[in-house]
Amino acid sequence: MSYDLQRGADRVSLGIVARRPALSVAIEGLLHQVEEIRHGADDFELRVDGRTFRGRRTISSDEIQIRLDGQTFVFRRLHGIRGIDTSAATGDEVRADMPGTVVACHTEAGAAVAPGDRLVTIESMKLQMTVSAPRAGTIARIHVAENVTFERGAVLVSLVPIAGEEK
Repeated sequence: MSYDLQRGADRVSLGIVARRPALSVAIEGLLHQVEEIRHGADDFELRVDGRTFRGRRTISSDEIQIRLDGQTFVFRRLHGIRGIDTSAATGDEVRADMPGTVVACHTEAGAAVAPGDRLVTIESMKLQMTVSAPRAGTIARIHVAENVTFERGAVLVSLVPIAGEEK
């Protein structure tokens, strides 16, 4: 799985090479071994190529901010960071674009949502992100529950148009 990120004016290519037995990532073609030491809701401690890093992170629908060693790094996924494939988010199903685990459900069947409303928070690759509604609608069904693990492409939430409105 690969990602194109933007940091300031620079574009960065990041690829997940292997998840097991350890996380291996390629950043701009250079391979790095990543080991999680500890993580909380916003803070983390990682060992990257034998060097320990402690930091804090904030994830919104379109960017990740990471604070390390007194510096703040802001990354924007060029296709948006939503935890969903935006091409799969059109229509009635919100699907996962990566495997993960549900951390929290923020809505329930029958609830009306507007574009950008929080649906579920997921954790994938040691990062938590909130999946937002791609359009206005009513929640037809939530296909996952807290602590449930899902695969890439899994349907997370089904929407139906609000009566009298188009998709």
